[in-house]
Amino acid sequence: MAFLRVASVERILEKPWAFFGLTALTVLMVAIDSTIVAVALPTLVHDLDASLVSVAWTITAFGLAQTVMLPMSGKLAEQFGQMRIFVLCVFLFTLGSVLCSISPNIYFLIAARVLQAIGGGGLFPAATGLVALKFPKTRSRMIGLFASIFPMGGILGPNLGGFIIQEFGWRLTFLINVPLGIFVVGLLMRQALGPQPTRLTASRSIDILGTFLFAVSIVALLVSLTLLGNDPGFIVSPYFWLLLVGSVLVMVLFVFQERRAPEPIMDLALVVRQPFLVVNIFGLLTGAVFMGFFSFIPYYATVQYGMGPLESGAILTPRSLTMIAVSTTTSFMLPRWGYRLPMLVGMGCVTTALLLLGQNLGGLSIGSWEIDPLLPLLCIMALSGIGMGALIPASNNAGLDLLPQRAAVIAGLRGLFNSTGGVVGTAIIVLWLALSPDKAVGMRSVFVALGLLLLLALPLVFLIPDRARERRAAETRAAAERMEAEVAAARASAAVESSPTNAARP
Repeated sequence: MAFLRVASVERILEKPWAFFGLTALTVLMVAIDSTIVAVALPTLVHDLDASLVSVAWTITAFGLAQTVMLPMSGKLAEQFGQMRIFVLCVFLFTLGSVLCSISPNIYFLIAARVLQAIGGGGLFPAATGLVALKFPKTRSRMIGLFASIFPMGGILGPNLGGFIIQEFGWRLTFLINVPLGIFVVGLLMRQALGPQPTRLTASRSIDILGTFLFAVSIVALLVSLTLLGNDPGFIVSPYFWLLLVGSVLVMVLFVFQERRAPEPIMDLALVVRQPFLVVNIFGLLTGAVFMGFFSFIPYYATVQYGMGPLESGAILTPRSLTMIAVSTTTSFMLPRWGYRLPMLVGMGCVTTALLLLGQNLGGLSIGSWEIDPLLPLLCIMALSGIGMGALIPASNNAGLDLLPQRAAVIAGLRGLFNSTGGVVGTAIIVLWLALSPDKAVGMRSVFVALGLLLLLALPLVFLIPDRARERRAAETRAAAERMEAEVAAARASAAVESSPTNAARP
């Protein structure tokens, strides 16, 4: 009976919408886990008898490993099959979650978080590739819907994590992933072990040296910037420059290796060749703006307006709510609107929000009624959520549409540049704040600078091909040509019917 139930569920998952639902739940699982640990930091310090710096590496190490894994998983999915890599990544993420829950000390927990990140970082590109295969005609809509999943995790993670920690302890925060992970692996294992569609030109050899060089270069860069972000004085340390210069030198070796490798781990043409270069630069800039924007909003609310933890934490909620609604709507309208218009509207909304934050909103009043600064901040956050909800689905699909048959690889590269931009932007912002005597004034200048940076990225939108609009224009022309042909045929038929020869027939 159990076998029959599993078989029936597998038949249900053959339907594209059912499979998308399962994939979306899995992505949500990773999104929740990316934010849930931040709530547990004080508890981890106490329970594991560790310093705050050591505990913070549970987040830092997760981000580093995830960033490294993002571009690699797309390539591995092409070589070994997207379903296999997806199931393997779900398994690694689930195993990492179990190990996190039983961690006896902080070092074991950091290692388990790295294993989690390897699974989580590889999961999203493989999921994107699978959805692109399952929905060839509505690919942009379905992939766009992924943009609404991550803000859901941003809402659920901190709130769910706070409740679980308070009632049951921090170890259970990792175990909530496990049932879904086991469920997904059990259901999709047979498909993963079966024949897999792979790229015809891709062999199953792994560029081990290229993988190692890439990992060392990216980790050295991100570690140097992360340490700089934690301590701006680290910029004068020889270790900072050793890490930074070493990262550049190893990256040069990586490029040399990829040019001569028969099956490189990263296709350099998708990094530096047009129009991919423009897409990657755009991802780097927007990653820096978005990470710098939202990471420092609670801090800004505290130093500028003296808000407490409850108020400053609640400020981000309107962004998540409006982003969920707008990204879902935008995903369904992309075939009609195209990619460029939502990207421009989204960038305009986020830029406006940043420039507004650069003003001192305290002391506003309407007549005798003085407005609490929390109200305009909530409105600004809602505006930024509208902007991101329009921008992210459109920009994701604009990049994937350049080479849809390699959706997993493109998704991995986009994730790499977004994450790297976020780390670089955060480190620069922290350094700027360290040099600012007045932190509130420093934050306002940061927001204005981020708004201007986003304005500078505006011309890049016009250099990214809008394939959705091109397809719609082609469909409109084809429909017009068909109508003209039908009208011409009808006129020809009417002319034949009304000709003297036909009229003279008895």
